[in-house]
Formats: sequence, structure tokens, C-alpha cells
Amino acid sequence: MSTAQRWSFSSVILVLGIAGAAASAFGAAVVQELKGDVRAGGTPAQSKPVAANQRVPSGAVVTTAPGSRVVLRFDDGQVVALHENTQFRIDDFRFRPQEPKADRAAFVLLRGALRAVTGALGERSPGAFSLVVPTATIGIRGTDFMVAIAAPAAYLSVLKGTVAATNVAGTAAFGAGAFGSIATSTTLAVSVPAGALPAAVSSAFGSLGALPITPAGSTASEKLPETAAPRAQDASAFGRETAERARELKGNLGREFGQGVSEEARQRKP
Repeated sequence: MSTAQRWSFSSVILVLGIAGAAASAFGAAVVQELKGDVRAGGTPAQSKPVAANQRVPSGAVVTTAPGSRVVLRFDDGQVVALHENTQFRIDDFRFRPQEPKADRAAFVLLRGALRAVTGALGERSPGAFSLVVPTATIGIRGTDFMVAIAAPAAYLSVLKGTVAATNVAGTAAFGAGAFGSIATSTTLAVSVPAGALPAAVSSAFGSLGALPITPAGSTASEKLPETAAPRAQDASAFGRETAERARELKGNLGREFGQGVSEEARQRKP
């Protein structure tokens, strides 16, 4: 190989390296706080322990063990706190301050419970956010909310803003202070009183709700998002946006939940 060829080859490698570094800088979260055994990897089997300030890339599955917890801060300031015994996949997260059209926040809660406080992406591109659970896809409008899975149902609690739960039965919107239950993927989400929540869900919501979470860059003086549930026609449009994201993730949904169950089963074998 000639000197010119070597220089050319080295230049290509350098460019690719810079491009790769730039790509990895986007679409990631940082471990802001953790307690106990918290792991992350491309699959549960590939997971390794994480440390404070470590970046977690898009595509990773984050798992918390019994008695453990982790708080992830995303590049747009969004914060996601995972309760113990939780498995959460960052399916696709993209945020570029100067490119709102590229916004994407697609997550999957495989098991357990979480709390999410939306950041800049959720404020400017709420339609780009989706959280998939076994029974529905959840969309947001400037929100602080919690979700827990108590198989086969999923439950939600809205602290601020509005969320919508969409599945084949339709879309149901919930405003601040509401609790919701999504019994199956073929039944519409319904409001429930706090007393109707399973004990484990109530405990998880109590623990997550007590965390002093504030998205990066926000202040107490900022105006909070509208907390009233949207009107019927608005909820319908909200549902269509969420349903579109659900269709995009449909192919991955069965695979992700199936992998989570199979991986857990393999780990439990003696």
C-alpha cells in the first residue's frame, strides 16, 4: 500500500470514527442516580452493571433488580425513573436541538414500573413520544406520569399534564390526578379510584411519586402544561397520533415482550 493510499485509508477511518462518535452522542441517556443492582445492554442477557454518569445508548434494555432503582436523564432533559424489578427498553431516542422534525422518543416498558417527566422533546414534539406496555401505547402532552405493569393489566397515574392510552379498543385520555387501568389490549382504558390499584402498584406509585424529579433546565416558576383532559375531538386526534406510533412499533412489541419473558425464564432455570 502506497503512502497516499495509507493516508486515504486513515482519513476514511478518522471520518467514520468522528461520525460514529457524533452518532453515539445523540439518542442517549445518562445515569443520573442509581441504587443497588442496575444493568443495561442490547438484551437482558448482554446486560452489564452501570455506574453513575454512564451514558446509556438508544436500543439498550435497562434492568433493575429487587431493592434497586435508577434515574435516567435524557439529552433533552427528560427524566425517567425506574422502580425495582423493572425492565425498560429505549427503543429509539433522537433529539437534536436544531432539528425538531427528527425528534423521536419510543420506549417499551417490559415489566415493572416507571415515572417519566418529559423534557424539551415532549414540549415541542409531544407526538414524537410513545411508551408501549403490553396492553396499550401511551402518548403524552407535557406530562409527569407513572406506569406500572401488574400482569396482565397496566396502570397509570398522571401527576401533571395529560396522557392518552391507545389500543385496538380506542383511546382514553387522563388528566392530572387521574388513575387509569388498561385491563387487556382489547379493552378500553378506564379511570379507577386510587383504592382500586393493586397493592404492588400503589406501593410503586408511592415510591416513584415521592422522588424529587425535575427535568433539566426547568424551574418551579415555569408555567405547567395544561392539565385538563382534552375535548372529545382533541382526544380522537391525540389517539390517532398515538395509534400511528403503535403501528410502527407493532412488529417490535411482540418480539420485545417475548424476549423479555424468555430471557427471564432462562435466567431462572437451575
